[in-house]
Amino acid sequence: MHTNARAVDGREMPLMTIISQTLRYIAEKALYKLQEQVGKVIPAKIRWVLTVPALWSEEHKLFMKKAAVEAKIIESTSSPNLLLCLEVTTIMRKI
Repeated sequence: MHTNARAVDGREMPLMTIISQTLRYIAEKALYKLQEQVGKVIPAKIRWVLTVPALWSEEHKLFMKKAAVEAKIIESTSSPNLLLCLEVTTIMRKI
């Protein structure tokens, strides 16, 4: 799954780069805030939870795991420090 994302101005960039850099940024901010509140934090002991749509295929879930590895928040796609939480959406209808 080597997909590019296209900006409204036509520029393209690999989706993996966009997602992994976004994860890295969020992780850095979360670690900073956590250290600010509790002091010393050991990043290797953190269990990260990423939500993904429940309808995603295994290929898409693996893509997110690879993005987390590229972001350096986990060491491998089989790391126990990453949990993918499935998002389930419900549609409410008026009866």
